[in-house]
Amino acid sequence: MGAAQGLQAAVAERLDSLKSWKVRYWAPVVLGAMMMGDSWDVTIIGYVMPSMRSEWALTTLQVGPIISSGFAGQLVGAIVFGPLAERFGRLSVFSAAVVLMSVFSLVCATAHDPTLFAIVRFIEGIGFGGAAPVCASYVNELAPTATRGRYFSIFQFLMVSGFSGCAIVSAFVIPALGWRAMFVIGAFPALFAPLVLLTLPESPRWLARLGRLDATNRALARLGAPPVNADVNLTLREEAPRIPIAALFARDIRWHTLFTCVLWFLTSLVAYAFSTWTPTLYVDVFHLTLKQSLNFTAWIGVVYGLTPLVFALILDRVGRRPTGIAIALATVAAAIALSVLGRANAAASIWLIGVGWIASGSCFVLLWPYTGEVFPTQMRSTALGLCSAIARAGSMLTPLAVGGVLAATGSISAVFAALAAPAVVVLLLWLFTAKEMARRRLDEPSA
Repeated sequence: MGAAQGLQAAVAERLDSLKSWKVRYWAPVVLGAMMMGDSWDVTIIGYVMPSMRSEWALTTLQVGPIISSGFAGQLVGAIVFGPLAERFGRLSVFSAAVVLMSVFSLVCATAHDPTLFAIVRFIEGIGFGGAAPVCASYVNELAPTATRGRYFSIFQFLMVSGFSGCAIVSAFVIPALGWRAMFVIGAFPALFAPLVLLTLPESPRWLARLGRLDATNRALARLGAPPVNADVNLTLREEAPRIPIAALFARDIRWHTLFTCVLWFLTSLVAYAFSTWTPTLYVDVFHLTLKQSLNFTAWIGVVYGLTPLVFALILDRVGRRPTGIAIALATVAAAIALSVLGRANAAASIWLIGVGWIASGSCFVLLWPYTGEVFPTQMRSTALGLCSAIARAGSMLTPLAVGGVLAATGSISAVFAALAAPAVVVLLLWLFTAKEMARRRLDEPSA
């Protein structure tokens, strides 16, 4: 075990000193472009729903389960694929998840029944839910320590650009070609899979954890790094040990796991309430036309898509925790203001919904690099998988909750009052439980 730990330290030093284009630029760019499909898929249901409601004559209560079906699949995928990546490696498991999500995105485009669509959407969600935490683990494990916040933000800028890309494309494609075309376009991540497998190696950190010196050196060589010259005998393992989710609740880490999971759940609850319901609220509550709704949300998506670029500038300087506190505070302020205004001032509410969407979504964006840093390599994918699954559970409940409140009360104020409460808890968690991870090496004690 000590030898394997020494190998991990040597690998960390080599990755920190690397200046090759493959690590510094290619890896975050190609993986970010590939994972653009995740943010595209999360957002797409909000933009196609007004058209689907019209085509299938859906009621408000029927909309919730259809939206939730994709998130339910993502929950399953996150739980299943995270531990698989600890056992079989990052790249092979990630590639399988990408193929699954792309194929079933095409199948979604062929559905002509809401029940069938929900089933296919669930299966598609399994792929998306599995791909995101595994890819985030891989990117964190390649990132240099000193600029890890900026490095991950480059990846994440492309990853979340699907939000703004979907917003812009939907404004043109849906009126011209219909909602099904959006799912055809959403199958694009599979096109990147061959590029990733041909140009990037398995995670050297993952291989080093297993004590596989030869495989580690081959991976480092593909990245342009010098090999590790071991002066001790290593006990090589043919298989990675199983890392069950229960390992995240061991005595020395259980409370941190609990607080992190609560943070993910409540953040997603609020963020997805804004992102998935905004186009429908604009049409049904504030009486914008479909075109006006799509155009307005397109601009919100563009601004939100710039969040990782802002993070790239500030995360390594300001830190993760102060950034989280600031954007959580903005979310609380927007939710409370919306609960007070309701329908009384439509123009102000329309703009505040945009502010709430951007702020709450930014909280969610920040959780990916933060969580990848605070958990050790041997359980990073499992931890991100669990947290992602918890987030998908929140996302799955959000459409049902928002639809239920609207159907029962008809009050937009009640909806945003309900969202303000979890937003306050998120703010308190960032204030009192979050650890600062800027400029710390992965696996360095962070107490």
